[in-house]
Amino acid sequence: MVAFVMNRLLTLISLVALIAFGALAGFLRADAAQTSIEVRNILVGYDGLRTRVVIEANRDTDFSQFALTSGGLRYVLDFERLSWALPAEVSQKGEGDGAGGIQRFRFAHNSPTTSRLVFDLDEPMLLVSSFTIPPSDPKTPVKIVLDFEPTDLETFKAVRQKSVEPVAAEELDNTSVRLPASIETTVRTFEKREKYIVVLDAGHGGKDPGTLGSRGTQEKDVVLRGVLLLKDMLEATGRYDVVLTRDTDILVDHERRIEIARDAGADIFISFHADAAGSRDVSGASVYTLSSAGEKRVDAMISQKGWTIPLEIEPAGDAARDILQDFVTRETLTKSGLFAEILIPELEEVGPILRNSHREANFFVLLAPDVPAVLLEIGFLTNLNDEQRLVSETGLKRTMTAVADAIDLYFEREG
Repeated sequence: MVAFVMNRLLTLISLVALIAFGALAGFLRADAAQTSIEVRNILVGYDGLRTRVVIEANRDTDFSQFALTSGGLRYVLDFERLSWALPAEVSQKGEGDGAGGIQRFRFAHNSPTTSRLVFDLDEPMLLVSSFTIPPSDPKTPVKIVLDFEPTDLETFKAVRQKSVEPVAAEELDNTSVRLPASIETTVRTFEKREKYIVVLDAGHGGKDPGTLGSRGTQEKDVVLRGVLLLKDMLEATGRYDVVLTRDTDILVDHERRIEIARDAGADIFISFHADAAGSRDVSGASVYTLSSAGEKRVDAMISQKGWTIPLEIEPAGDAARDILQDFVTRETLTKSGLFAEILIPELEEVGPILRNSHREANFFVLLAPDVPAVLLEIGFLTNLNDEQRLVSETGLKRTMTAVADAIDLYFEREG
């Protein structure tokens, strides 16, 4: 009798264990299904009119939206359960920086089946357009693009929960959606590769000496020495293929310098110069990226020169092509700004930098729509200390080492 009871008890325990295991397995399968969407980055930018949000994910998804006014203005997007795989500096804080009318964004799982993205706003905003850009291959993310514009408070309050399915970029020929003329976004990720292509441009050359230093130093010579030194440093790492626009004392016209970078498929283009000032007291390095006037010039150059911008997908028509080309240009400007912000602190460690050292200009060599580019003024040859630093082998090497370190950081930051 005791043996019979024990056998029944063991059988019952086994059944309970199997049921529990099955329930757990079912839960894990359900959870895995719920987290099959992976958000890899969230980018926010502003062009003076629209605030743009770009969500990079492994696949497309729709969402519901609603607005909140209690405790501050908030625009809320609810998704089916997804995985937040954002860059470390964002995921650790649980929030990211905004731009334009968006102060910041926050993200969380608000239920077992849904995930939530919240935008804290400076002013009432309205989602005016949304579309997706599909990946060209499995390694690149889907881009879910959301455009917000300011609105009045009553319209904002009227936003009620409803489902939104962003239109595919190929379908945009039948819509009026256009990208803003200018936008700056936060850090985006880079595709990890064995080698990156770096184009180094020594300014001036040949009959154009550039700035003349107090001691007769010619800008064209200093920057060429620096570029040759930097080339050796980068190639020694085995991580870069380096292309020079000139490696001797010749004059290369500006358009040809851009062509070299674009033909090489450059991941970054750096043009090296040495500055001049009316006052001999002015010293220090500075970094230039393209200005808003330059951005307008890019569009003109695309038409005049017939530049073709490589796209991740083949658009269905001219409107879709314009949108995708504009997206590439925006990403190029973003990367240029990112590199400038990484480069400046590295330069500051080895020498003086100008106040407001990240500047904007309409320089021709910065106009490539698909190559991130900066123009680096490594110092003032009209300043005796800067001239001495740049003429000396030690001083020039320290400056080029700072540039090499910045290049490493640029590609390692998100790669």
